[in-house]
Amino acid sequence: MLRGINVSGHRKVTMKELLEMCTELKFRNAVSYLQSGNLVFDSTLKAAELESTIEREIASRFGYVDVCVMALTEADLSAVIDGLPKRWRDYDSSKLHFSFLKTAGAQVTNAASQDYLPDEYAVGKRVVYVHCPNGYGRTKLNNSFVERLTGTQATTRNWNTTHHLLELVAA
Repeated sequence: MLRGINVSGHRKVTMKELLEMCTELKFRNAVSYLQSGNLVFDSTLKAAELESTIEREIASRFGYVDVCVMALTEADLSAVIDGLPKRWRDYDSSKLHFSFLKTAGAQVTNAASQDYLPDEYAVGKRVVYVHCPNGYGRTKLNNSFVERLTGTQATTRNWNTTHHLLELVAA
């Protein structure tokens, strides 16, 4: 997952360009999902190596030195989905979001979830779960909030995108 490209019409990088980059980097079976920086491919590199390789290549090719890459495996995505708070499992899935964290186990600043009701969040190992009954576009629990809360970079995906990425990885 990439953070910092194709945001509100700025910092454009096409998925075709990213897929070409993956091919040149010798990543196998590369596919993209949506126009928001979701890539799935096979690689023998460890997650940290993969992230730094792609970040360097994006900086070199496109000039975006602050694009953040978060590499997750099928097991990582499954664990994130399985870690959804149990009491949230009956919620409308269209109101659920996953803010993936660059650093696992990030230190959470002192903020109480009940201060943002009806919106709420829960912190996982490398994710912050966000429930926004009035929609993500209206919540204060956006990606910037999560980054302030955790002190690390984050990128947010909705329930459907996260599930689709898991399906692509598992295929």
